[in-house]
Parts: sequence; C-alpha cells; structure tokens
Amino acid sequence: MESLALLVSIIVFPAMFGGPIALLLSLYRPASMSHFRRMFIILFAILSSIVGIFLLIENVSRGANVIGALGLSTGLGSLWQLKRDRKVTP
Repeated sequence: MESLALLVSIIVFPAMFGGPIALLLSLYRPASMSHFRRMFIILFAILSSIVGIFLLIENVSRGANVIGALGLSTGLGSLWQLKRDRKVTP
C-alpha cells in the first residue's frame, strides 16, 4: 500500500505543484530572464500540462479532474506568459 501511495503522489505532484510554481516563476519578469530559469519554467509547465491532460482524460474522480484542470491551466498559462514576454523583450 505504501508503494501505491508513493506512485499516486509521483503522478499527482507535477499537476498539483509544478504548474503553479511555473506560473509564479513566469509572472515575475526581471529585465533579463536567465536561460536556466526559462528551461525550468518550460519543464514544469510541460510536465504539469501532460499530467493534467492525463488526469482529465482518465476521469478517475472529481478531485483528480480538479487537480488536472489546475495543472493544465497553470501550465498553459505559464507557457503563454513566456511567449508573451518573449515578444515584448527584444
């Protein structure tokens, strides 16, 4: 049972925390964003979007749907922020 709980936490972690962390990191825009930070945001955003889509498609429970929607929306929102920031800054 402990290994099942560990597996579930590994599956849910990127959607629950990765997307909001990526969104928070992309909202604060310094004059020049480092490449490491940009790659970190992209990695967390893509991971949370993929896991969010997986949780929405599988239709496990209402809570999983909410976590999946949260991960998907924050992941896509942070990618959108990066794209918008890239256009504004030369």
